[in-house]
Amino acid sequence: MGITIKGKSDGVFEIEIELSSTYAEIKNAIQKKLSRNKDFFSGTGARIIFTGKVLNEAQKKGLRRMLEMDYGVIHVIFSDETAENYENRDVKIKRAAEPEEEKSDGRISLLSKSYFNAKSIIVPHTVRSGQRIECEGDVVVLGDVNDGAEVIAGGSVIVMGILRGLVHAGAMGRSDVAVAANTLRPKQLRISGKIAIFPEGEESDVPQVAEFKQGTVVIRSLRPQQKKL
Repeated sequence: MGITIKGKSDGVFEIEIELSSTYAEIKNAIQKKLSRNKDFFSGTGARIIFTGKVLNEAQKKGLRRMLEMDYGVIHVIFSDETAENYENRDVKIKRAAEPEEEKSDGRISLLSKSYFNAKSIIVPHTVRSGQRIECEGDVVVLGDVNDGAEVIAGGSVIVMGILRGLVHAGAMGRSDVAVAANTLRPKQLRISGKIAIFPEGEESDVPQVAEFKQGTVVIRSLRPQQKKL
């Protein structure tokens, strides 16, 4: 069997890993069980805790990436991790504007499977509502990221237009990443697994970059350097 899934209170699910299971068996068992209820986890704020067999860091990252990209689950913890490693994953910041409304049927489709294993990619157009970009490296979008679109990157994300959709930089655990845009107005921003919620506020008229530093999301302006005459 490999795993046993138990539902708990407040949207918490325990996945118990059998001690004799290999990593491949664990992944296959999770995919088989969760694929039957894929829509149940997506967007519900579900939290998953793994118990039983202890996995190494690479295996943990692989499971976290699979659960986020395939099932929309971003709250994942392993029983051998300390509480300090997991608490305060939701980080609020104090700058943003209400994103523009865009009609969407709520469905997200992967734009191109060839992007995923790339070290870095350039998307030469706007990422529209319902489209999703996945890449192990950095992503540069020569256009906007609309509300209802998603960009998931193992590295940094640069948007040459308006960022209104969901962006996750450092999705595989890297913390030396950033999200930059000409206009930073995301529906939701994630950096290294931390969630930044953008409250209503004034828009900036200069490009900005968001980085995760010392437990919080820091946003700074990228003001062009003035030439001296």
